[in-house]
Amino acid sequence: MEINHEECGVCEDCIEVCPEGAIKKKGYKIVITDDCTDCGECIDICPVGAIYKEE
Repeated sequence: MEINHEECGVCEDCIEVCPEGAIKKKGYKIVITDDCTDCGECIDICPVGAIYKEE
């Protein structure tokens, strides 16, 4: 998973929904750690569509 930091509003919805705890707030940005299993829960919850699967 990747985050478009220009689009991300740092609402933290993705942090709360991640079943693996793989999304963290670091400073003023949201980051996805290596614990991510690509489940897609964060994509579904992001209100601005800032999270996407890398190809």
